[in-house]
Amino acid sequence: MRIFLLLIGLSLSILACRKEPQLNSGIHDDLVETKLAKDSLQKMDVVLDKLNKKNTTFLDYYFHNYYEMDKETGDEIKKLKGEQFIYDADDEYFKLYTKIATQKGDEYLKSLGMTKEEEHLALEVYILHLKQRYGPTIDGRLQTLK
Repeated sequence: MRIFLLLIGLSLSILACRKEPQLNSGIHDDLVETKLAKDSLQKMDVVLDKLNKKNTTFLDYYFHNYYEMDKETGDEIKKLKGEQFIYDADDEYFKLYTKIATQKGDEYLKSLGMTKEEEHLALEVYILHLKQRYGPTIDGRLQTLK
């Protein structure tokens, strides 16, 4: 009986130690395949872990951070100032756009627990290592953003 309980306990501890695939495991595997430098991969793993904890895929994060928030910012300015403002107020528009976009970006990063440095790393890694593979996916999602 003692051996039986020992075997059950050992089996449970082995099962508990098995690492389940995470939401962004595929992105990690792709980065390994593209031969991303080890130190950058470790830093990206921190970013991917933060996204996993928020149940957000890397591509969803990227799309929201760079495309959806851009559209939201433009829509907010249209609502505040009218559509003609976009065409008439060059400097004023860009100052307002920058203010709103920065605020939205900071809030989004904070909600994910990410730093500006992590955001910059994620952008660089996407452009240099993932864009070729995932660019068509992002482009396809852009068609639905109108």
